[in-house]
Amino acid sequence: MRVCPTCGTQLVQKSRVRLLTAGCSILAIAAIASMMLPLWLQPATVILVLTGAYLIQWATRGAALWCRSCKKFPNCQQ
Repeated sequence: MRVCPTCGTQLVQKSRVRLLTAGCSILAIAAIASMMLPLWLQPATVILVLTGAYLIQWATRGAALWCRSCKKFPNCQQ
């Protein structure tokens, strides 16, 4: 059982494969959307890029762990 370094509650383990797959898929969709969307809608792809990058970082650097009370992922490397 892993505990949150901030608040001491139990951490929830998410699937790393799912998080990486979702993050890479969102980044691929953002790349395609940036070429297909009209120029005035392209800033909306920034949200997709940030979301995909967040999921990839959560899966790798955050070890796919989530604290329900703090609402963040701890910086745990093992």
